[in-house]
Amino acid sequence: MRINIRHETRYDYDEPTAGIVMRLRLKPASSNAQRVERWAVTVNEQPIERWITTGYGDAEALWRAPGRMESVTIVAEGDVQTVDCAGVTRPLDGEVRPQLFLRATELTAIDEGLAALAEQARSPDGPLASLHRLNDLIHEGVAWRAGSTTTETTAAEALAQGAGVCQDQTHIFIAAARSLGIPTRYVAGYLRDPERPDSDHDPHAWAEAHVEGLGWIGFDCTLGHCPVEGHVRLTCGLDAADAAPIRGVMMPGSETKLSHDVQIASLPLDETVQAQTQQ
Repeated sequence: MRINIRHETRYDYDEPTAGIVMRLRLKPASSNAQRVERWAVTVNEQPIERWITTGYGDAEALWRAPGRMESVTIVAEGDVQTVDCAGVTRPLDGEVRPQLFLRATELTAIDEGLAALAEQARSPDGPLASLHRLNDLIHEGVAWRAGSTTTETTAAEALAQGAGVCQDQTHIFIAAARSLGIPTRYVAGYLRDPERPDSDHDPHAWAEAHVEGLGWIGFDCTLGHCPVEGHVRLTCGLDAADAAPIRGVMMPGSETKLSHDVQIASLPLDETVQAQTQQ
């Protein structure tokens, strides 16, 4: 599948502010599952050209405001060709050891409910079977419900109420999988949903768990299966806060209005690029 993505993020401040610094992780990397044909990121129409590679294997850039500003508009746009790899992602150069992703965070801290869910998913057939069972349990037991949680809702809280959005379902999966001793990380990206209009999309999230002998395998609890060709991987981290595509600070503080516009459309298939992606 060839996918065009345009992701605009706008910050409007109630009064002009200076000292704005933003960390951007808005540039996807090519892998066995996706090939980036073209990609550009701009801030207030100025291109971001200097990128470094983080320990997670993601591209990262810093942007600093040149002066006082009333608003900041960030646009990431490009074309990506994807293939269905059954969720298996080959490791990227320079990645940290998988054991890092056993570390709990405030959003993924284990409680009795999460520990019980992990034990319910545990399979005598090994970690991979346990992960697939966990994915099924969350998909069936934690309803996707817009507006039912906030960015600060923990995995334990979302599980207790039995509802959340993709961030919450992913946090529950991560916490329970780590409870089973399986390194698991949060992935932020995009999903081309053929049932939604091109102009009616949102950023998406899923998890990747590390299984010895296989590598990193993706699990999308919202859909109830592994990532498919409609998924475009952007960045990863210990949880949603760590994997956030945009993080920023400003001095002095100011009330901020945040808005998003995500447009995702299918493009005609380029067979040459598809062959190169599968190599």
